[in-house]
Amino acid sequence: MVFCSSCGKEIKDENQKFCEHCGSSLKPQIIASKTSKSQTMSNQDLPHHKPGGLFDLNRDYYILKEQYWDWGSGDILNKENKVIGRMHRKIFNIRKKVELQEVDGSVSATIHSKIITARGAQDLKDPDGNLIARIKKKILSFFRPKFFLESPDGERWYEAQGKFMGWSFQIKDLSSGEIIAEIEKADRWRDVFLGGLLDYKDTYALKILDNVTDRRILLGFVLSIDNVLHDIK
Repeated sequence: MVFCSSCGKEIKDENQKFCEHCGSSLKPQIIASKTSKSQTMSNQDLPHHKPGGLFDLNRDYYILKEQYWDWGSGDILNKENKVIGRMHRKIFNIRKKVELQEVDGSVSATIHSKIITARGAQDLKDPDGNLIARIKKKILSFFRPKFFLESPDGERWYEAQGKFMGWSFQIKDLSSGEIIAEIEKADRWRDVFLGGLLDYKDTYALKILDNVTDRRILLGFVLSIDNVLHDIK
């Protein structure tokens, strides 16, 4: 069953765009569907969210470790320092395309720049090329950069607010006002990871505060911020 995130009443048609009870705009199922008002979604409710996979909803930390010699490619690890996926940049692609891969090499999502944009827009797509969301940087947000994530039809769902001149962001759900994730340089959370054995150079951590939000959306924020603010290649 699917419920409206505004009034909580059941939605009869999962494909409708507006709630028949209160008129609120409905987010696609990959973002907002819940089995009940008190229960969160299962991995089976979301495409590409198999248990143990890269986008498993039970994951609350991701460590993204770039390898400079691979020009933006690298490993995605959990906090136990185990590889759970990979980033693979298509080096000769003019749109800075990055594939998010499972450990077996299968592509689960891609993110890449729009060819012509004044806001560093990034498209997040599924393996079939369908647009999941678009991430844009707020114009003139230099010292405290801000990014917005929008639905394919342009509705703003989330924002990522950066701290002053830093690589620290909080991701907020605009419908609820709640902070759902944080992005930091991994050395800020050194005490979280087992044994402190990680090499923190070019390494960033994503800490997730719920088990509902699509993990593709949150990883897409990290890669978009890296593409726009920190990647000069």
